[in-house]
Amino acid sequence: MNSWSGDLEELAADLLERFADDVSWCRVANDVHSVTEGSAEVRLTPRPDDPGWHAELFHAEGWKSQQGARIPAECRWQYARYADRRHEARESCLEVADLRAAAAKDGAAGVDNLVRHQQLQLAEWYAALDEFISSVHTAESIPEWAVLVAKDELMDWHRTREYLTSAVVEYHHGDVGPRPDTVFGNLCFRFSTAELELAPSPAH
Repeated sequence: MNSWSGDLEELAADLLERFADDVSWCRVANDVHSVTEGSAEVRLTPRPDDPGWHAELFHAEGWKSQQGARIPAECRWQYARYADRRHEARESCLEVADLRAAAAKDGAAGVDNLVRHQQLQLAEWYAALDEFISSVHTAESIPEWAVLVAKDELMDWHRTREYLTSAVVEYHHGDVGPRPDTVFGNLCFRFSTAELELAPSPAH
């Protein structure tokens, strides 16, 4: 409902269209997800106290996307749990303008609180990824599909961290010249059950 711009009749028609018998949808644990070509998947969750369902957007790439298609059907619930936790922990990429606005409103304390909040978000996001990796890590190794998913997420996480550090540096010390694109090579990330390294793609 928070993202819906039409009326209730249009919403009902949209849900019926997404979950009709002759269209593509799938079960993820106890939930039912629409499966579309886009990224705005809708999820139905059974309500504990009545026979109805709770409908909401699933804040992740769709199951037909490049990333979603990698995930085995039996492991979708682990990824869905991760996507929910990541969404809760991620508001935005902090920019220097946000810090200046906080300073204008609440002074140095406002800047400090904003940066600490962003740091907590990054920590929670990383912990969510750690939980996801641990949940699919078999006795032998992490499945190849999970490594690919985790590396994509790590690139996004690292980019967000770079935005935070760049904003703080520019706020305190001014513009230090053109900001380079985030470099992903030679970075090693340590998790509870494994280490993942982001290395440059081999030249073709």
